[in-house]
Amino acid sequence: MASMRDYDRLIKEKPVVQGPSFYSDEGLRRIVLQVWDWLDDRRYVFHLYITRETATDWSTIHAAAVYRSLTRHELATALNDACFKNVRWLFPAESGFYQPIVLAEC
Repeated sequence: MASMRDYDRLIKEKPVVQGPSFYSDEGLRRIVLQVWDWLDDRRYVFHLYITRETATDWSTIHAAAVYRSLTRHELATALNDACFKNVRWLFPAESGFYQPIVLAEC
């Protein structure tokens, strides 16, 4: 079992930002933001910004990596090629999880 972003949709839409999302940990706030810089039709630089409230001020960290989008068909083919069987997808409406989940047996 694994989950992944819905790249079938995202490679068409090419979003440039996701978020912000707001959290609270023991009364201190945290803001999480993603920025996506598309390099071509399938690859993008994923920037993750996390801003945290401390007892006296705020601090921000940044991390980045190059991501490659993979369609459901491509992942299912790779799983089949690796001898997995009964590959099937659960979508958010069915699973309640926010992104597609793939199930396969080995």
